[in-house]
Amino acid sequence: MSDDDSIPFADEPREEIPRGAATMDAEKPPARWCRFIPFVLILAAGLGHGWAIWRGMGGAAGIGDEWVPWRDDHPLYFHSALVTRAFLSQSWTTAGYDPSFMAGYPKSVVFPASSTLPEVFVWAFGSDRPERAFKIYILLAAAAAPWLVAIAAWVFGMSRVGVAAAVLLFVGYVWTDWPINYVGYGMLPYFVAAPMCLIAAGLFGRFVDEGGFGRWLAAALTCSAAFLMHLTAGMVVAPAGVAAYLGVWWSRRRRGESLPATRHLGVWAVPVVVLALNAFWWSPALWLSSTKGESAFAFVHPEGSLARITQLFTSEAPAELILIGLGLPGLVLLAKKGLGRGLALAGLAAAGWFWAYTAADVRALDFLQPGRHTFALYSALAVASGAAIAAGLARLRPKPGAKGSEAVRLDRWALVAAILIGMRILGTPTWASIRARALSAPATFLSSRPPPRFFWILQHFRDFVKPGDRVFYEEGGEEVPGVPDPFAGGRFSGLLAWKSGAELIGGPYLKSAVKTNFTQFGAGKLFGKTDWDRAFFEKYARLYRPSFIVCWSPHARRFCRDNPELISVLDDDGTVLFGRVAGFGGDAIRGAAEVEATPGRLVVRELTPDLDGSVVLRYHSVPSLRAQPAASVDEEMVEGDPVPFIRIKPAAGVSEVTLEMASPWRNR
Repeated sequence: MSDDDSIPFADEPREEIPRGAATMDAEKPPARWCRFIPFVLILAAGLGHGWAIWRGMGGAAGIGDEWVPWRDDHPLYFHSALVTRAFLSQSWTTAGYDPSFMAGYPKSVVFPASSTLPEVFVWAFGSDRPERAFKIYILLAAAAAPWLVAIAAWVFGMSRVGVAAAVLLFVGYVWTDWPINYVGYGMLPYFVAAPMCLIAAGLFGRFVDEGGFGRWLAAALTCSAAFLMHLTAGMVVAPAGVAAYLGVWWSRRRRGESLPATRHLGVWAVPVVVLALNAFWWSPALWLSSTKGESAFAFVHPEGSLARITQLFTSEAPAELILIGLGLPGLVLLAKKGLGRGLALAGLAAAGWFWAYTAADVRALDFLQPGRHTFALYSALAVASGAAIAAGLARLRPKPGAKGSEAVRLDRWALVAAILIGMRILGTPTWASIRARALSAPATFLSSRPPPRFFWILQHFRDFVKPGDRVFYEEGGEEVPGVPDPFAGGRFSGLLAWKSGAELIGGPYLKSAVKTNFTQFGAGKLFGKTDWDRAFFEKYARLYRPSFIVCWSPHARRFCRDNPELISVLDDDGTVLFGRVAGFGGDAIRGAAEVEATPGRLVVRELTPDLDGSVVLRYHSVPSLRAQPAASVDEEMVEGDPVPFIRIKPAAGVSEVTLEMASPWRNR
């Protein structure tokens, strides 16, 4: 069946009719403008989605101002992109020592695990205005999704009507279900990776079907791009590739044919290329795996798979059932049209279903945060649904030469009915979602102008805090019973470190997936303890050496007020308190030193060893720490912190040492 056979607006073949004979309307080709209707729908959906993102960011004024979106994960990814510029220049990897948070931690793909895309973009385009480059990245990544789905549908060999239907269903699903929150919460890498996985799976399936170096190269590069965007892409793309490869191989064997050796070689070469091109960001995980902490706290479903499936019929958005109902027959149709591509999409959808639903019964998989792949599942089903709609309309179209009742254009009536039903079920909620998120100025969901409380805090940082000073900063992001979030969903710590150069104990995310996350202050908890007292505070203040404190939970505010000789309250707006901490200055826990801390590097000057000949810094140690000039650098465990601190034993006469976190292979 050709592409045009499934397009109700395509030119139809007609029987030869004697000159002068009457013709039926059904035999006349439709007006040429009808053939452009699918393109108009694709443009409307793609541009409308992009316009909503643009408005949600505040338009040209929002993209051009000096700030970045301040809610949820946006500040975390922006901070990660800022420090990674130095790491990429120093070592050509995205890993390095970040002294800004948690008393120093090894920033890498271990944490944050999915920030490579914004890091590379800001490194490449953000030398002068990193905040503007970051916002352009947000705009492009969020707006690209429908266009990537359109490309994926084209890769799967679908007609214009099928592509248009897939894009419309995808946009309706995104705005009426959970996926638009990926954009609002700052999880853009996965939001753009899921549709890219569709393209990668389709191109891989096409290579398995047809071979050819060009098809192999396209498959290898798109798989690499999907993996760069989000490391969990392999959880759905790999099963898609396996399904296509084994399915085509088995089908050929049943027909007595063999799969060419070059095809086998190409299939196995794709993961090699993917890993090689992405080694600059994933390879540090090999030698930093010991730094990983708890990560099984998001995108998991303890209610189990049965409850998850039941929710499809009770509480989930209608788009999900629509996509399941249309997508399953669409997968069969695509497999009949091109086995490799069809099996690839089916494999991706099956993997998405397993991670999104079945994995809810396997607690051992929680660390992979499998629930996020609900988005990959329904993105795949949106493409398959487009194929089902196009095929259904083609079946309803009258045959050439049909007369009378047989010539009634049921396909057009069905199309009108589908549009009307779709507008009611998906169109109206989509518009309501866009209005609530993107048109409710000034509180749009991607607004980059921080609220007044942020500027109140920032002004006190500028007045009192010097670059390099330590601040106990009580971050938001978790609920405290009876206390509203003073930051309204904002996580200001990443922005404060950027604007002030201070080092914060608290942030950039209260559940950072590294062991150094012990060193946190947020939502009423100080280093994991809620009802802490003065002895507890002083024990850890001797380690982390704070000069100031910013707090908002009732217990923390009361502690500052009850200990005036320890904390001098400099200001209090009734919700947030800013104070100076007395008696814990300096950069060393034992001995003495002055440290200039920058992303990727600690320059330690004026070393004055303790009685044992060593200096213990207030900074956490990390694997493969290298000193120049050569000095003895090891670790010291102190006061129950699960991460050791840096201990230096300088040689006689050495008063300055530069420390860097370097690859162990580079050391060799």
